[in-house]
Amino acid sequence: MTFSFGIVMIRTRRLLSILDKLAKYRIFGWLGWAFLAITVVSGAFMLWLMLDQDYIVLTGSLALRCAIGAATASQCHAGGYVVQPGPSLQAYLLLPGINPFIPIVYGIIGIVLAVVIHEGTHGVLARSFKLPVKSTGVLLFLIVPIGAFVEIDEKLIQKSRFRNSGRIMAGGPGSNIIVALIALVLLLALIGTLVPMQFNGVYIGGVLSPSPAYNLYQSHQIQPGDLIVAVNGTSVHSVSELSAYMAQTHPNQTLVLSISHDGQISNHAITLGTNKINSTTTIGLIGVYQTESNTDLQNIRNNYANAFFSKPLLYLIVPGIISQADQVVPFSNALHGFYTSPTLGSYWYPAALTLFWIWFINVNLAFFNAIPLYPLDGGQAMLNFFTHFGKKWVEIRAKAITTAISLAMFAIIVSFLFLPRILGLIPLG
Repeated sequence: MTFSFGIVMIRTRRLLSILDKLAKYRIFGWLGWAFLAITVVSGAFMLWLMLDQDYIVLTGSLALRCAIGAATASQCHAGGYVVQPGPSLQAYLLLPGINPFIPIVYGIIGIVLAVVIHEGTHGVLARSFKLPVKSTGVLLFLIVPIGAFVEIDEKLIQKSRFRNSGRIMAGGPGSNIIVALIALVLLLALIGTLVPMQFNGVYIGGVLSPSPAYNLYQSHQIQPGDLIVAVNGTSVHSVSELSAYMAQTHPNQTLVLSISHDGQISNHAITLGTNKINSTTTIGLIGVYQTESNTDLQNIRNNYANAFFSKPLLYLIVPGIISQADQVVPFSNALHGFYTSPTLGSYWYPAALTLFWIWFINVNLAFFNAIPLYPLDGGQAMLNFFTHFGKKWVEIRAKAITTAISLAMFAIIVSFLFLPRILGLIPLG
């Protein structure tokens, strides 16, 4: 056991027998090729993603730049926009307790599982190719587990053929992707079984202040949890129906709301406020928010459960961080109370969060480690490739080529993190 700056490393040889037992299964050798393909694709995707964001930031509209903090306050005010601060640098770290958006308990579960799988796969593949593993161990910050490690002789890996060393290095990111996909599939299966709350009307989550609805709230005529069942005698069964009706109204128009409270329906005449849609369109305002209906809840559940191929980026929306989650993620802060599970009851919610954070942390850890930047897994695989493939001059200059590519990757990562912040300080014309 060693201790340095709060980090505790516990090494042991007792787990090596487990690696040896797993290494006897030939499937890991075949999986290694899949892991290598996954790592190459993941690294290319990360490169495209970072370059694409830089391009969007540099060529985007003033509205976009103000929304991500890539413009000065004077520029945004002149254009009629409000400048929004970009995410903090801590938000890019997958460390619960440091990243302000990752919940401690779910984050620790996700990161520990991700690192154990990552390092364990490196060890199993190394042993399947008869390379020695010095030890295994766990990492703790004080008493909190934050990861695991497998000590492999890097010099021996570099001396081995790329068909072996490449698969060993790719084992970490590749296995993380596999675990992430398993967690995501289980999450979608769970979401698909959820039963939404049954009610006939539009659920009122809250009221805006000031607004016509707030006036009714102050006089105890409506409460959060009540239902809007009709507007001027026209029944509404979904938020889209209510929105379509309100799109035809105008400010200061008198409107009769039919409100259901504990099954009792009462009618309330209100004078609509002003809802400015854009610079040219203004409609009437009731002043309710977090509105849901049974139809909407079913659509949200179905869209999330069935978007694997059509909208895969939907699964990167983090509940509790991005406000959009409250309209599209069934286990978001605003929506989870509207659902129950016929098998898990109310326990479906922590189960869904556990699966989500396992998916989210594993897939992000995999993509990051797949970047061709030494000493990440992608960078080490790249060095081994140049060392054992190509013409003789490529092999001789493998370290120089790897260093040059790594520096380029590092520059792209820096631009990805800091370009919006730099532009936010420069008063461009």
